[in-house]
Parts: sequence; structure tokens; C-alpha cells
Amino acid sequence: MPELPEVETVVQGLQNTIVGETIVDIEVPWEKALQPDSAYDSLVGKTIQEVSRRAKFIIISLDKGVLVVHLRMTGKLTPIAPEKHVTVIVHFRSGRSLYFQDMRKFGRMVYAEEAVELTGHLGPEPLSPNFTPPMFFNMLQSKKRRIKPLLLDQSFLAGMGNIYADEALFQAGIHPESIASSIPPKRAQLLHAAIQSILSASIIAQGTTVFNFSHGDNQSGTYQAALQVYGRKSEECLVCSTPIEKIKLGQRGTHFCPRCQPKFFK
Repeated sequence: MPELPEVETVVQGLQNTIVGETIVDIEVPWEKALQPDSAYDSLVGKTIQEVSRRAKFIIISLDKGVLVVHLRMTGKLTPIAPEKHVTVIVHFRSGRSLYFQDMRKFGRMVYAEEAVELTGHLGPEPLSPNFTPPMFFNMLQSKKRRIKPLLLDQSFLAGMGNIYADEALFQAGIHPESIASSIPPKRAQLLHAAIQSILSASIIAQGTTVFNFSHGDNQSGTYQAALQVYGRKSEECLVCSTPIEKIKLGQRGTHFCPRCQPKFFK
């Protein structure tokens, strides 16, 4: 599933290509992909004012209302007509089009009066200036949950996903099964810094392409070359040479170094 850096990469591309475009028609080959049923009438004739991101949501602001897109596992937005798996096609007055390609058909486009209707449940943005180390430590202190599943909880912290949670925990030296409220202040500060630095670096690298992420005209991200634990099961840790382990945690594959990442429990 595209995570915060991948979605931000898509947003940056759309800002340069569809802002100012006016929607003249919409085709929906997969009817569930565009919601609600009245979305067509609400969207046609509207002009795109801005493209932004909230967590893993792409927010296309119109002169009235918003089109909120969630790519889910395999969704892509591209100006180039794909050969298959197209779920929505948005046609513009300029003659150009935007294609929503989604092999597994989990992705959705939703029209709403305001984005908060779909994003109001989300936690703070990890790259926001308001997301400070003291704030993060207080957030952790209030939770007696295991840290890895907690980082993936979008109501706790918006936009974090499996790849970057593994990488941040490794960089901070925290075992993924550690209890959040037991993490010492210095380790919490390291985790805060790791989250922000890794997400920022991945955005610069235009995301991570491990399976099928691409953006724009089928360009791939390059951050996969910087991964230190994710996808490296049984390979030597780059710090201590201990084999990287992989476990299931919260139904998600979780990679870590058993030597570099101690568990924290009270």
C-alpha cells in the first residue's frame, strides 16, 4: 500500500499537471470506485484549485467541494491511458485526462463538501511543525500498546505504514513489540527524529518501489536502496551483522534486528 512518501510524491506530480483543469466528463468502468452515486453531477463543471495530502489521502480541492482519493493497495493516478485495470477516467476541458488504475479495485474516489468528512478521525501529521518530540512522548506515554501496531494506527499518527515503521524503529533502536508507554524519553526522541528523517528522505527519493508503486508516467521510487531492515529477512544487520528477523505483528510482516532493537517493558 502506498504510504505517506508515495502519496506525497503523487500529490506533487498532480500539482504540476491538473491544477486549473476543469472536469467535463467522467467515465467509471468500475462503478464502486467513484462515490457517492451523485458524484458525477457534483464533479462535472468543477475546476481544480489545489492538490494536497492528509495522511494517505489525496485531496483534490475544487471550486466547490473536494474529490478525496485513497489509492489503497494498488491504485495509481496517471495521465497516460493504461491498457487495463482502469476504474475511473476524469476528462478535462483541455483535452487531457486523468486515469485511476487499480488492479485490485480497492481504491476509491469520493466527492465530499469538505475533506474533514473523510479525514476527521486521523491523528497528527508526522512532518507537521506541530508534531514535536514532547508531544510525541506524551502520546506514547498514554498508550500501553505495542509500538509497531500503534505506529500503523492512523488515528494515532497519520500516514505511517509498514515499511517506514520498521525502518524508524530500527534507526531508533526499539523492538517492535515494545510497549509504547515503556519507551524511555531518549528513545522516544530518537524515534521521533527517525520518523521525520526517513519520511523526508523517502519523499526526496520519490517513494519506495518494492512491489508495484509508480507515479506520474510510470516512474518508480528509489528509496528501496536505503532500506536497512524491511525486506531483508535473514540478511545480516548492517550495523551488527546479526541476521534480520521477520515476525507477524498486528497481522503485518515486521522486520527487525534482535540485537540492535531491545524490548522496552515496564
